[in-house]
Amino acid sequence: MMANIYDKILQEFRKSNFKKSYDLALSLNNEDLNENILKILTISSFNLQKYSDSIKYGLILFETYNVTDDLQLLNILGTSYSIINDYKNGNYFFHKYLLIEKKNYSVIYNYGINHFRQENYTKSKEQFEKIISEKKEYKESELIYGIINSELKDYKKAKKIFKDLIKRNKNLEEAFYNLGICYQKTNNHNLSIEFFEKAIIQNNKNYQFFNSIGVSYQKIFNSDKAEIAFKKAISLNAQSDKAYYNLGLLKHKSGFFEKAINYYDQALKLKPNDTDILFNKSLCLLENGNFNEGINLYKWRLGGIYKDNSSIKLEDIKGKNVLITCDQGLGDTILFSRFLKLLLDLKTDITLCVMEAMVDLMKCVDPRIQIISATDNVMKYDYNFSLGDFVNIFKLQERNIPKYKNYININKKYIDKWSRKIDKQKFNIGVIWQGRKNTIIDEGRSIELNYFKNISKIQNVQLISLQKNEGIEQISDFQKKNSIMNFDSELDVNVKFLDTAGLMKNLDLVICSDTSIPHLAGSLGVKVWLLVQKYPYWYWSGKNNQSMWYDSIKIYRQSKLNSWSSVFNKIEKDLKNQLANQ
Repeated sequence: MMANIYDKILQEFRKSNFKKSYDLALSLNNEDLNENILKILTISSFNLQKYSDSIKYGLILFETYNVTDDLQLLNILGTSYSIINDYKNGNYFFHKYLLIEKKNYSVIYNYGINHFRQENYTKSKEQFEKIISEKKEYKESELIYGIINSELKDYKKAKKIFKDLIKRNKNLEEAFYNLGICYQKTNNHNLSIEFFEKAIIQNNKNYQFFNSIGVSYQKIFNSDKAEIAFKKAISLNAQSDKAYYNLGLLKHKSGFFEKAINYYDQALKLKPNDTDILFNKSLCLLENGNFNEGINLYKWRLGGIYKDNSSIKLEDIKGKNVLITCDQGLGDTILFSRFLKLLLDLKTDITLCVMEAMVDLMKCVDPRIQIISATDNVMKYDYNFSLGDFVNIFKLQERNIPKYKNYININKKYIDKWSRKIDKQKFNIGVIWQGRKNTIIDEGRSIELNYFKNISKIQNVQLISLQKNEGIEQISDFQKKNSIMNFDSELDVNVKFLDTAGLMKNLDLVICSDTSIPHLAGSLGVKVWLLVQKYPYWYWSGKNNQSMWYDSIKIYRQSKLNSWSSVFNKIEKDLKNQLANQ
């Protein structure tokens, strides 16, 4: 009787009647499931797209019956796991397969795709190179190979791959699109738009094409076309959280805060816990003067790793050991370090952990604060929070921001050192123009040094560069027609920031873009004219030209989005008036 059932199962399986063979095999008791029946169950369930079953029975074969070298079984297990998005286990079995049969390009492809989906682009690249080197006709493989190189920031190679694909297939929309992405990532937005448009000609129903071209239009400050593109993306896919988010960013950067918040909220309905959306919503609220709600959301600046310390009360901290860590950038560390003095008033024992480059500078805040770097051992503490958490702990409002004439006091030797290097008969102006390129935070903030040319020609004015690293390359061209002193090779060689601080204390004025420099200058009590966008980061928002954080900082805002000319015209006029009245 049992032999007859086995025969029927085998007969149906050989006819590729997988449903029948599967059902018959399931009618057996577990003790009757031998190796052959388990293999039939594995293959049949796989063909019936019952992937949990193909994994279940395949694993029994693999683990219990020690069937570890059956290529068909290894491929089924690898593919089944991949289909249910378990790429790690999928790759385990693909790897086992390829140890036995090294040149099955279908398995190599799937192995590479899994690594790609795991964002393990280096490993994925290795697999696709095997295909590309021997199977040139694999157009899809070439496309993915190009995307991998783009993700690995080898844009030159990626561009060549996509261009070669386009030469052979002028209708390949994905090649046009990904070539546009390459140009977008390298900040050549006009070219990115050109190739996005070509992709759209091939397929005007792909919402991603419109979302991406909208981003490029936004980068070149064509708000109207950016908005049209984002709204088109939404019309094609109402579930596109990215398009709503990008619309929010567009309105945010253009000063339409209420509309921006509405679009951020739409995006959050689709992706409730997205940290980028939540953080940018907090910035939008803060820039619009809504401190209560904005500060509450500000915790999302740290992404998903934040620890909610909003419930901590000042009386809880009094007399306790507190470990404070830094978050975000150098400027933020300097800005929020003002709050440490308030904690000291509570007799709090403070240990401040900062990046190595800032250890010496932060020691100048107060000798009672223990300053350590991330590599130092940490003693026991009662509370641990970040500097940025102070905005919640102190229930920050514009009216209660603690202001100090200066709260960083550097050793006089650094001031004296630079006093000997500059001409005190001149009106010495420190300048800085460039933040970190190719970062979202620098978007629209950096200025070309050439904007300072008229200032350099004002009688008795001496420009002194405070620029380090990026942007320093602009000095050589500027010096051909204009005067500027450059101490780049001497600044902060051994002691980070203290040389810059010492030099600043000898200056009459600092004129700078929104980098860490205005924070450093403001904390030293140095006079600053700060150049910001029309709708700047929330630190510099407000309707007047006075900083809410630093008494020594005067703010010059763009009157027109992405236009610095009027700002520099105003600065030139104010500077001449000041010099005339001295």
